[in-house]
Amino acid sequence: MYGAETGLAKVLVLHTLPPLVTGAGRMPDEFDLCAAAQGIADAIPGAVVAGVRGHVQEVIALLETHQPDVIFNACEAPLGRPDLEPHVAALFEWLGVRFTGSGSGTLALCRRKDRTKAVLMANGVPVPCASGFPCIVKPADEDGSAGIGVDSICDGAEALARAVARLAGPALVEEFLPGREFAVSLWGPNKPEQVSIGETLFQNGLRLNTYAAKWEPDSEEFANSPISYTVDLHPPLRAAIVAAAYGAWRAVDARGYLRIDIRLDADENPFVLDINPNPELGPGVGICRAVQEAGWTWPQFLRQQVLWA
Repeated sequence: MYGAETGLAKVLVLHTLPPLVTGAGRMPDEFDLCAAAQGIADAIPGAVVAGVRGHVQEVIALLETHQPDVIFNACEAPLGRPDLEPHVAALFEWLGVRFTGSGSGTLALCRRKDRTKAVLMANGVPVPCASGFPCIVKPADEDGSAGIGVDSICDGAEALARAVARLAGPALVEEFLPGREFAVSLWGPNKPEQVSIGETLFQNGLRLNTYAAKWEPDSEEFANSPISYTVDLHPPLRAAIVAAAYGAWRAVDARGYLRIDIRLDADENPFVLDINPNPELGPGVGICRAVQEAGWTWPQFLRQQVLWA
């Protein structure tokens, strides 16, 4: 039995339920983790799955009912608010319950792109500079590519002003790099032990991963941004990409698994664009596909995460 192999008796796969109403420009499907959570539970013998809206007492009541040894944390948007993502992990920490993935400090840091960038710079991890054209404008406090469209790339001051004005919250403005873009997935306990690199193949003039490219399967942007794991990388370039990704992991104090967006400049130097410590866990996509492309099975990856919690 799985419990006998790992010394664990109970695993609770806890996920947030999609909100009844989403924020402007965001789709309910983005927050629907029901199928992903059930897939996780199905891969871990004896695991129980539960969905929560995200109220504190609701979470505590489930923990009291199930008394899990480990929580597989799939709580991405408590009460429909992605900004509350680190709060659930902090609650687990406060209660002394083991859980998968990164801790609350890492989740809170990576919620703010501007603060994450400052931490990366302080740790010597290459990041795009904050000046020059063309530039890209991103919401500093959103996730899932929310607020990013084809017009987020700005070639001059007027376009920059319009892009900043469109955002409801703080903006991060940085140089737009013209080179190839990679999704680098890392996994391990307190340091990365495995890596899988996929390349986003921009087509028909598309130059960046937009919200539509990520969440709207019927859109042209989705069709024009396939990801390939048959990546042709010269050994020195691959080593540089992996070094940047490992540096990012250490800088944000990640645990378990992490997905990092890395892009090349005109001279093929890699720069870290974004860090996602709680990436999509749906079957066949995101980090699931990444670990399978690296030769792991999805159940193997999930059970290992429980061991590392």
